[in-house]
Amino acid sequence: MKLFKLLILLLSFTILTVANEGIKHPFLWEVKKGEQTFYLFGTMHLGDPKFHVLPKALKVAIDKSHEVRTEIPMDASFQMKSAALMLRSDDKGLQEIIPKALYHRTENYIKQINPQLNLVPFDKMKIWALSAVTAMLENQLKYPMLQAIDSEIYRYAQSKNKGVGGIETIEEQISAMDKFSLNEQIMGLESTLDYLEQNNDFMEEMKHLYMLGDEKKMMAFIEGTMFNIEKYKKFEEKFMQVLLYDRNILMAQRIESLLKEHPAKRYLFAFGVMHFLGQKSVVEHLEGKGYSVSRIK
Repeated sequence: MKLFKLLILLLSFTILTVANEGIKHPFLWEVKKGEQTFYLFGTMHLGDPKFHVLPKALKVAIDKSHEVRTEIPMDASFQMKSAALMLRSDDKGLQEIIPKALYHRTENYIKQINPQLNLVPFDKMKIWALSAVTAMLENQLKYPMLQAIDSEIYRYAQSKNKGVGGIETIEEQISAMDKFSLNEQIMGLESTLDYLEQNNDFMEEMKHLYMLGDEKKMMAFIEGTMFNIEKYKKFEEKFMQVLLYDRNILMAQRIESLLKEHPAKRYLFAFGVMHFLGQKSVVEHLEGKGYSVSRIK
């Protein structure tokens, strides 16, 4: 899978939203084991102005819960910290790190989005972060004032006097990306541009499938573009392992720990939707522990 697609689906520190009463079938699950019940909700970090109201079924689930946990705490201070952690600590500029042809290719791509843009504002950014920004830049410029659905969920829970928090720390999320070497990050940027230049309707299709809430169509769409280019295969396999599978294990473990520590509490966990779909997902890990998981209609 191309680097930018998983970043879009997995990273929680974006300025966009997908919250829509028009969502046909929200990615919302009820989970039970014995006397315990809790909820899972799949988010997506893309936005559109018509996506601005939390689905009714999600609000009902939050209302029934005592506490809501997003991937990371959605307070402003945490978001500022995440931005700082996406910066490099060396004294070099991007032109000293990225191959010249790739630097100009990246700059030309963002100039196609807005001729007034260049790479200067991103000069101290880590290369993997530059890949994410490049991939999401057009949407961010189009909808600059929208809030993340994670933030909307967080605020709604607070307005209902629910407990809030994260299941991961920002440092953990960022350190996962920092496991990639500089050469791997450069390869990731190259693959991002490869895909962006060839598939300009990817984000709109993802939003459409998210609105439909069809798990099979969502997975088929994602899997249909995975591991198609041999030179990226090993990198993409590592990316899937580090950014999705390893984190799914940790998320499931921490969900279980919270449930054991506070058996009387009812939780709602809101993570990127891909954490709940397919093999090695949080859902699969929970089912392996004896939990019954079912989509809420």
